[in-house]
Amino acid sequence: MKICNSEAMKLIKELEEKKKNVLYNENCRSRISYKEDEEKVLTKYVYAETREVIAEIDGKIRKIKHALAVCNCTAVVDDFGITIGEALVYLAQLNAEYKQLENLGAHNKLSRRITVNGVLEYTECLYEPEKVVRDMEALHAKIGKLQVAVDRANLTNYIEV
Repeated sequence: MKICNSEAMKLIKELEEKKKNVLYNENCRSRISYKEDEEKVLTKYVYAETREVIAEIDGKIRKIKHALAVCNCTAVVDDFGITIGEALVYLAQLNAEYKQLENLGAHNKLSRRITVNGVLEYTECLYEPEKVVRDMEALHAKIGKLQVAVDRANLTNYIEV
């Protein structure tokens, strides 16, 4: 069955949720408590069957993730000429750069304060905060464009599962 990358990611989430529910049920139903001279009320829990279900889910997840990884290494993102995998790394780098620029842009070019000794202390930025703000705007637009290109690639590239 062929599905697009976005569908594959959604399917992985569904399978992980299913596994989470199986594990939750196992934790709830794998033991019973009863009092002395009281009849045991058994659940329908079977250890071996639960292990099989989990192994089956894990196998499906592995297969889909592998197919996605191969696609991410080969499918190229339009307008950027890099693979989806490279684009994801690039997005993380751009977001880290944006966070740093946010920190730099939050300062005034020159500020002053009075120290505990009553002395005036000046702090001057060795850069232009206004330039940082302009760079942030351009970087924000670039991040948005790259994210849209990755999203488009995830909708137009198909994998076999």
